[in-house]
Amino acid sequence: MLYDKLLEPITFANGTQSFNRIMMAPMCDDSSDNGYVTAGQLTYMHARAANAGIMVTGYAYVNDSGIQVAGQLSAAHDDRVAGLRELATAMKSKRARAILQLSHAGRDSGPSQAAGKRVYAPSKMDFPWLDYDVDEMTTTDIENVIHDFQAATQRAIDAGFDGVEIHDCHHDLLQQFFSAYSNHRNDQWGGSLERRMAFPLAVLKAVKETIATANKPDFILGWRISPEEVHGENVGYHVAEMVEQTKAAIAIGIDYLNVSLSGGLNYHFNEGPKGSKQTFAEIFHNLTAGHCPVFIGAHVHTADDALAAVTVADGTYIGRALLIDPDFTQKIKEGRSQDIITTITHQEMSHRDLPAGLIENYAHPDRFQKGIPLPGLTF
Repeated sequence: MLYDKLLEPITFANGTQSFNRIMMAPMCDDSSDNGYVTAGQLTYMHARAANAGIMVTGYAYVNDSGIQVAGQLSAAHDDRVAGLRELATAMKSKRARAILQLSHAGRDSGPSQAAGKRVYAPSKMDFPWLDYDVDEMTTTDIENVIHDFQAATQRAIDAGFDGVEIHDCHHDLLQQFFSAYSNHRNDQWGGSLERRMAFPLAVLKAVKETIATANKPDFILGWRISPEEVHGENVGYHVAEMVEQTKAAIAIGIDYLNVSLSGGLNYHFNEGPKGSKQTFAEIFHNLTAGHCPVFIGAHVHTADDALAAVTVADGTYIGRALLIDPDFTQKIKEGRSQDIITTITHQEMSHRDLPAGLIENYAHPDRFQKGIPLPGLTF
């Protein structure tokens, strides 16, 4: 069968497997209630659970100073565990591996600031797009956030997730430390390349220690990166520097690498750095070979797109395609790839088991539809 490769199992570095090479991409659905899981989120995940061997939640914040959007999941408090357990159960209902993505928004924690929380970043500087002040993190702040990632990991374990994915991308706090644009520190957490990568790697080490202490060798530890931070003349880092950070992460031990080509980058899955003869997929697949699988994605809308992505990487993440058609992979499995739905209208959104917050954001042309449009969705 033409698409058999998509349906093959994939083995993670810790020896666990997922039943196919498809990842449901982490997408913030903006539908939590003060960080609590809602019924709409359970329905949304359950409806798609048969399609992806590994499903990743939208980013869950690890403390109340790190909230990026209203409706974001919380992994910051013990009283959220019950709802997270229901979410993990829905995601695993049809054999998928359930992964909780962990994040801290750093300077971009607008909802935290609006709620009266202190917002901080690696360095105190002017961020032109923000209308509030941002503090420079103290050593104690840094140590506390590392602990918060550990505590959130333990909550994921307690909730029955199969793993966590650390969000080292999309200009969140870990990437802010790695970026020469936003990290102007002259202590052990900034300056040289090695010192700029120290904080993300410290979070990784701490999370790995928590997993080991819990005696969970089958618990999956994923690592998501933005391969470069280049916005015109404003350069945070080039791909060669992220290669060095990724080498260090592999040495510490990750079970898979997720290379994000969205979140302000908006690359196609087969693109590469400007001027390079290699694609991002080739660069990072060569790096991880023999260590852990790598997932690539962005603009994977059809079965042919997905097949092309897994010829250059071990697996592919699918986001919008699973929003539009909750049976994307099932149709491939049944030999009905021609029946995959690739466009959607506003009226149809309410019939695809999508949570209310996601539908609401796509109802406004200046929100999701502007930055991450759904094919066919017009106003």
